[in-house]
Amino acid sequence: MKTRVKHRKYKSYKSGLLLLGLLVISWILITSINKSGIPAGLAGLINADYENFRNLERFDSVKVQEVRDGIAGLWTYVSEEGGSKSPVVKRDYLELNANGMVWMVRVWDLRMPDGELHAYTQVIMGYMSPYSYAGGGAGVGGPYYCETRIIRQAYIFDGDTCYGASQVDEIWEVGLNEVAAVADGGDANRVLAINRREYRPYFGEVKKFLPDGTLPNVVDMISLSACPAAADMSWASKKLLARSMNAVPFFARAGMVDSLIHAYYKPMVLDELARRYDPRAVPDVMKIRMTISPEGVVTALKYSGAKVVTKRFDDLAVLNMKGWLYPPVGDSNEPQTLDVKVRVK
Repeated sequence: MKTRVKHRKYKSYKSGLLLLGLLVISWILITSINKSGIPAGLAGLINADYENFRNLERFDSVKVQEVRDGIAGLWTYVSEEGGSKSPVVKRDYLELNANGMVWMVRVWDLRMPDGELHAYTQVIMGYMSPYSYAGGGAGVGGPYYCETRIIRQAYIFDGDTCYGASQVDEIWEVGLNEVAAVADGGDANRVLAINRREYRPYFGEVKKFLPDGTLPNVVDMISLSACPAAADMSWASKKLLARSMNAVPFFARAGMVDSLIHAYYKPMVLDELARRYDPRAVPDVMKIRMTISPEGVVTALKYSGAKVVTKRFDDLAVLNMKGWLYPPVGDSNEPQTLDVKVRVK
């Protein structure tokens, strides 16, 4: 009986000391923050969403039209890394009208590991209204926050067409910048940045602007069925990549995993995800440990480099990575654990 009482007292002392320690640590942290504040970089990112949209001054109708007139035109984007022979080539065709109407055609050319070429297309009809200056700036050309509504959109996946979500509201950060003068001069040195993607003005024949002039009509086709809820360009591209993978020897798969991440998953998934965030909130490299089954399925994944400032990006990226597929192995029934550095920037 006496032994039991002593044991309970000992546990109480331990609990009391632990609580005291936590209180001391909390007091030190609070005192430090009161004196010097949260580190500027961390505080800025923690409050980024709040700060970015706090105290915005809405444009009047005159300024709205001025911004629309300034960015109106035909704009194109082509991913440059690897050139036309890259496994993933992205092409955007963007029409911004002075009345606010937006047409965009996105085409991804995907060259699979087996050499087969596929093209996936997204067609968007929307409406954009400049709302305010972004980032506290008020310079010529922005950047601006623009309220954008995706009125209708459709996807074409290997010849099959379906319609995506409609009446979707987004915020686009848009800025019109000047770059070094080029030989043609004039407007050729303008760059339109939308959500950290740079578009160049198109100067060719209007009727040759789109790869297929009939594409805008796709969004008005009433006979289309709905796409799967998760459908987007990344989702479709991952499915296609999975279907194109053939079995490889166990010893060769580690190299294949690294190559597939760099050539396909980074441009198809991580690059698109990173565009949603402040560049400071995106890690340069993600160090992950993953276990892959003989069938090529990720059965376990651990990310050891997570930081507070990149947590939102990290959480979405890791969730997506758990669904990435890799080549099966035909000569082993053992799972394979790999340490991989995934370069994001």
